Amino acid sequence: MRIHFDHQVFSMQNNGGNSRYHFELMRHLAAIPEVQQELFLGLYQTQLPFPQLAANNVRVVGRPTSLPPGGKRYIVNEALNNAFAFFRGRFDIYHPTHHRFSRLVRARRMVVTLHDCTQEKFPAEFRYNQRVLRYRKALLARADAIICISEASRQDLFAFYDVDPAKTRVIHHGFTCLPRSPEVGEELRRQAPRDYVLYVGSRAIYKNFGDLLRAFRESGLHQTVDLLVLGGGPMSPDHARLSSELEITDRIIHVDLVTDAFLAEAYAAARLFVYPSRSEGFGLPPLEAMALGCPVLVCNTSALPEICGDAAYYFEPDSLESLVSGLKRGVLARNEHSKSAAVDHILSRYSWEKCAAQTLALYRECR
Repeated sequence: MRIHFDHQVFSMQNNGGNSRYHFELMRHLAAIPEVQQELFLGLYQTQLPFPQLAANNVRVVGRPTSLPPGGKRYIVNEALNNAFAFFRGRFDIYHPTHHRFSRLVRARRMVVTLHDCTQEKFPAEFRYNQRVLRYRKALLARADAIICISEASRQDLFAFYDVDPAKTRVIHHGFTCLPRSPEVGEELRRQAPRDYVLYVGSRAIYKNFGDLLRAFRESGLHQTVDLLVLGGGPMSPDHARLSSELEITDRIIHVDLVTDAFLAEAYAAARLFVYPSRSEGFGLPPLEAMALGCPVLVCNTSALPEICGDAAYYFEPDSLESLVSGLKRGVLARNEHSKSAAVDHILSRYSWEKCAAQTLALYRECR
């Protein structure tokens, strides 16, 4: 079985959940001799070790570049990907990595992964949204099978698109505990010497970071703990202004570029990890935090209740009062163990081995 993965997500991001999904999928499929995988990275800066996957049954084509992720890199890689695919002949499965498909890739079947419908739910928050949604509509119509990473994302798919349920399949992401490092832990303590509540990732409007700032101030936690913010790029002017108005700027520590080891140490030392997003197709960060002994507070919406089960604390969407209460309850839970059995049960449900096995079964079914 020959499978082609294209450049798309790696042209648009250097790291992230979608990139990690494809890396773990390829890594576990590489152990199956009958599966021949071909990935066209093109010009890339990905922080995941895709080149290390190259072996007799895995072909990885790409070259490191200084060209940043975005439209220019995408356009160059799209042309290169089409040329590469044209000369590589016909594949059994084409698995696009983002919301478009390359018409010059010849394959018997196309399998698509739908991660979420956030752009459909919050169209005003995304640039070029109408164009992206046209591409996605065409992609889903062309797909022979659609992987949804949660039942919640599958129901969102049906809400926005006329898709035959028979060609959909729920296959959850896997989960791997992040590696810890004592040396990195010392670096973390230098940057965040006091107790803190942790927030990780993008601060787009639907991620609800503004309400977290308000709740952090209203809860009074700012008097005793900091708010450690990892990743997500520079703080936006709106968030910086709100922090100043709330008089909590000096209690916010922002570290933009972090390694997996730094993230692991941050989870392990946090009083509470907060994931206030209003829309998630799966949600790996809460699982990462749970695995490292950190209490987790998430928004009671989208896929988060399905994925986190009773191992997390919840607050109601669009309720600042509920978020304030959740912050207080979660911080106090740091030294409690009432959810430890639930955490073990939840984490046992997700593995990349299981994800890869179910995906391979779907490939075979399509073929």
